Amino acid sequence: MEKDPLFSQIYTINPSTNCYLIEIGLDQYTDIFDEWDPAPFKHRSIDPDLELYLEGSSEEIPLRYPVELHFKVQAGSRDKKMEEESQNGLKTSFAFKMYLLRKELKKTNTQILRCIALGLIFLWMGMFFSEQFAGRALAYLLAEAIIIGGWVFLWEAVSLFFFTNREIDHKYRIYRRLSDSPVTFQAANKADRGI
Repeated sequence: MEKDPLFSQIYTINPSTNCYLIEIGLDQYTDIFDEWDPAPFKHRSIDPDLELYLEGSSEEIPLRYPVELHFKVQAGSRDKKMEEESQNGLKTSFAFKMYLLRKELKKTNTQILRCIALGLIFLWMGMFFSEQFAGRALAYLLAEAIIIGGWVFLWEAVSLFFFTNREIDHKYRIYRRLSDSPVTFQAANKADRGI
């Protein structure tokens, strides 16, 4: 992989995997997950601050580069079982986020189809009424209002398709990337205390 000098200054590259490292310092393994979520690690939500950090870091590094989630824990406190549970919990949490985004995308696509159908029906009704009642001012105004309503529905469909769906798809790709990323743990040394 050709290294990007800008990102190489901000993000370290793991020479063995050739992935950009998103480095996270931990005081304890439980810092990864939401402290208010009582579920076991495997089903627990990610800490909201960590989630924002991971999303932001993933957005900063172009999608063409692979990333690795690299947690640094206090020296002497590494626990293989907790690391395995944390890895599984992260994967499950990312998979659940992707599930919710797919559900939201399906809901948005249904809305798009409804808006298109209503828009076309309103346009047809407006044109029909404007032809039938061409000489009557009030009926003509009503027909024009129905036509405007049809265009509003069609614009809503365009807006949902090009803007809302794009945002959902972008977020989905971020979570899929994070889900596919290797998760590693390392004991922090003295130089890492500022992380």
